[in-house]
Parts: sequence; C-alpha cells; structure tokens
Amino acid sequence: MPLLGEAVTLAGPIKGVTLNVATARGAVHSSGEVVFRGCDGRTLAVLEGPWSFSQHGKSMTEQQHVRENSAVLYLLTAALSVAAGLTFFLPVWSLPPSGEAKYWNGLAAFAVLGIVCDSSFLRITRPGSGDVKASVAFIPLLASVILFEHPWPMLMSGLTTFIVDTFVRRKTLVRVWFNIAQYMLAVGLGGLVYRSLGGPIVLNHFDFRFVPFLVLVTVFFVINQGSVALGIATLNHLSVRESWSRLAGGSSTLYDFVSSSLAILLAFLYTQLQLVGLTILIIPLFFVRHMYQMNLQVERVNRELLELMVKSIEARDPYTSGHSIRVSEYARQIAREAGLPPKHVDQIGTAALLHDVGKIYEEFLPLLRKEGRLTPEERILMQAHPVRSADLAGTIAEFRGKVQTDIRNHHENYDGTGYPDGLAGENIPIGARIIMIADTIDAMTTDRPYRKALPLSKAMEEMAKYAGQQFDPRLVELVSKSPGIRRLLGPQLVTDAREIPSMKAPSRVTRSAARAST
Repeated sequence: MPLLGEAVTLAGPIKGVTLNVATARGAVHSSGEVVFRGCDGRTLAVLEGPWSFSQHGKSMTEQQHVRENSAVLYLLTAALSVAAGLTFFLPVWSLPPSGEAKYWNGLAAFAVLGIVCDSSFLRITRPGSGDVKASVAFIPLLASVILFEHPWPMLMSGLTTFIVDTFVRRKTLVRVWFNIAQYMLAVGLGGLVYRSLGGPIVLNHFDFRFVPFLVLVTVFFVINQGSVALGIATLNHLSVRESWSRLAGGSSTLYDFVSSSLAILLAFLYTQLQLVGLTILIIPLFFVRHMYQMNLQVERVNRELLELMVKSIEARDPYTSGHSIRVSEYARQIAREAGLPPKHVDQIGTAALLHDVGKIYEEFLPLLRKEGRLTPEERILMQAHPVRSADLAGTIAEFRGKVQTDIRNHHENYDGTGYPDGLAGENIPIGARIIMIADTIDAMTTDRPYRKALPLSKAMEEMAKYAGQQFDPRLVELVSKSPGIRRLLGPQLVTDAREIPSMKAPSRVTRSAARAST
C-alpha cells in the first residue's frame, strides 16, 4: 500500500501518470499564509488502502476523501483487470513449437527491448494533469502484435510492466496491478481488432496492411490514454475530456502516431535480419525518445520562465508570496467547474498567473511596500497595473488575444463601475470575471498587513453581498458550492463552512469592504 505522502503513479506504455491531486491539505508557513504543497501549487494525493490508512493530523473530511480515492482506484483497477482477463482468455491461443528458435528468440528479444524502452521514461508535468511519464515502449509492443500470435504480445506487455514498475520504479502492489491491466488490455484489444480486420502476422514473411495497423494504433492509444485519463478525472475531480486533453498535450498525440510507424520498420527488420535488425533500430528508437525530451524541455522552460517572472515580482512583497500561483489554481478550478473547454481553462490559468505581472515596473514598488491604505492619487496609479500587465503579456505572441484581454479586464466590476474600460455584465470576458473572484478569494483568505486571513465562509459571505455589483452572481453561486476550492484552500480555512445566502438577491451596500482583491 502507498505510504503517507507517497504519490500514486499509474504508468502506461505511452503515458503513465503520477496523480497530483489537489487535496484539502494546505501548508501554513510562519507568516500564516496558506500555500500549496507540491509542484505548480498542488498537493500530492495520498491514496492509502483501507488496511494502511493513517490519521496523522487529518480532518474527517480529508480522511473520507482519501478513502474515496482509494476505493475508486481499486474499483478502476478491478474493472480493467476483468476486461484484460476476458481479452486474454477468450480468443484462441497459438502455441508455437518448442524448437522454433526464431519465434522464442523474438519473444525474448522484444520483451527485453520493451523493458529497456519503458525503463528510460521521461517525466512530464503539465498544470492540472499531474506527473505524466512518457516512454517509447509502445513501439516494440505494437511491433510484437504484428509479429506474434495471441496471447504472446499481451504476456510481453504484462511482463514489461511488472519488471519495470516493481524493480525500476518500485511501485506498490495496487499500482503495479493497475499498470499491468491497462498495458495488457491496450495491447490485447488492439491485437484482437487488428487480426479481425485481416492484419497479417508477419514473423516468417513480411506483409503490411495500412488500415488494420492504423486501427491497432488508434485502439492502443485510446485504451491506454483513456484508462489513465479516467483515473485522473475521477481522482482529480475533472471531466474525462479535460484530463484526456491534458494527457494528449497538444501535438503529443501527433508525435505518438508518427512514431508508431517505427513499429512497422522494427517488424520488417526482425523478419529480414532477426536480432541484427533489432540492433539497427536501437538508435532511431532513442532518437524518438530524444525528440520527446526536447519538446518537453521547451514546455518546461517556458513555464518556468513565466513562474520566475511572477516570483520576482512577488519577492517585493512578503504578503503576496505565492499569490499568483494560488490565484491561477483557483481560476483553473472555477473555469473547470463552469464547464469551459480545456484550452480555455489553460488560457484563464495563464492569465491568472500573469494578472499582476505589470507591478514589476518601478512606479508600483512604493505602493506595494506601503503598510497603510493608499491615498486617492496612489489608488489611481495602482489602477494602471492591469493595463501594464496586459501590455507586458502581449509582448509574447501566444498570449495575445484571450489571455491578454483577461489580464486587462480582471478588475472590471459586474455593474460597470470597474476599471480600466468600464465594461459590465456579459461584456466582461468570462476569464476576467473568474480571475476577479479567484483574486478576491486569495486576498481575503491570506494574511495582509492590515488584517488576518478570513475563513472561507466569511469570505463567501462578503462576496455574496456584492454579487451582481462587483462579481458575477452565477460564478459566486458556483464557488459557494465548489468542493474543489475547499480542497485547494485546505482544512485550516474551510472549517465551520456553511451555506451562504442566495445570490439571486444580492445586497446593495457600499462596495469598498469587499474589494479586497489585489
């Protein structure tokens, strides 16, 4: 069973995943400010079995959440195991003669190649998708379906998973079990469809048919990525669509399909040259791995540069340390629960991360360090920061458009009294309305020079007063019922949370008290 604080990894031949679930466990620093544990502002889920559950410092809500996650993982693993078992036992088996050296040598060689490829995995971290591990083991596994009869490709994939997860990655029993099930189901069901469409077994005489192979690759990717996406969606409280989109990673799926063509070449070389053919293809295999690695490095460097810029700004004010990362997580969660498409969720998260980046300019430094309230002149100057932030973000071509607009308008009030453009209601971009609420939640639930952090229940009461004036009332209603926001804030701030008044008739009182956003 996983130990306390251990991340749960569900690894597949293409993409495994360490589920980095945001749970209700904020860490309180000496300043009293609540920040998230783990990379990119998220906490690591602790999925413990019913027999090894530990209650060290956990609230009842969190204990229940951990138990539910464990149950979901076991149920999903059992379902995959049943499906893999049916795929393994129902089709007719083909047993080669014991003296057929080419067949048995091929099985051994492809098993070793699969183990080596899967051991050389790459770690991927994308916001909202946990830690994803990618390898090129899918290439020899797909080639094995073309070369060998059932059930040998399934056995090979199961053996690869068992050895790599047990001895290389050192996973716990339930995770090894999950990985074996999804590996074998992806290979077995893909092979079954391949053969039913007339796909040839080419060990002794090479032949190739495009349609069966394309369907094999598609089924393989759908089963592998789908099972992992379902696990992420269930444990991370996401839609399957979003978790799958994050696993695919934009152009990553295209790379997978293009790289799969090497399975054809691998099968051809083994048919013609046997073990020498496998040796020839080792360099192209690791070239594909290097291509994946370079693409991931570009993604990571770009993300880290953005975070570095944000941290350099927040270093000027100890009370806002980690503010933008938390606002980005809150904004992503709200956008997710509002049902926005995954790409739009990412754009809103990026805009929230950069919403205060304009404060890097020197004219804002004295205002950031001032402990008292701002004068009217200073307030006017501070109100220029959304425009400065949007202009700075717009220097990056990728952020022009929705990201830049959301940054510019994140201080627009729902009744049209905000700044800089005086937009109102639905004319305010949905991303800007979400960031306004996320920004306010973080400002009210963290310590500031002029007051201590408020509990979530109090913050929601304040926001309810100004729903329809400062905030979008539908979004306030959504946040008031959001379990995701409570998990991100942690038990320190959500205790004694209760239902807040209806948003349908917001109070019409002075707005200054609620404007705690920065």
